[in-house]
Amino acid sequence: IIIGGLGSIFGSFAGAAFLVLLPVLLKNILVGHLGWATDIAAHLELMIVGALIVVFLIAEPHGMAQLWRLAKEKLRLWPFPH
Repeated sequence: IIIGGLGSIFGSFAGAAFLVLLPVLLKNILVGHLGWATDIAAHLELMIVGALIVVFLIAEPHGMAQLWRLAKEKLRLWPFPH
């Protein structure tokens, strides 16, 4: 709910998907492509997820749901920005 956004159902699903898929993606990149040790990658995943929670709390308190709403609004008005 912190990352997805408070007060929206889409935000809950987006935040949950983000927190489930991000560690998997980070593990594939860090261990699979960069060849890091799995224990270092596991600790780095936790640090990155924690840092992203702090960044979302400070920079975008309404979460990913608000970012989605803003992106839809900008695309809707795209040819003629007011």
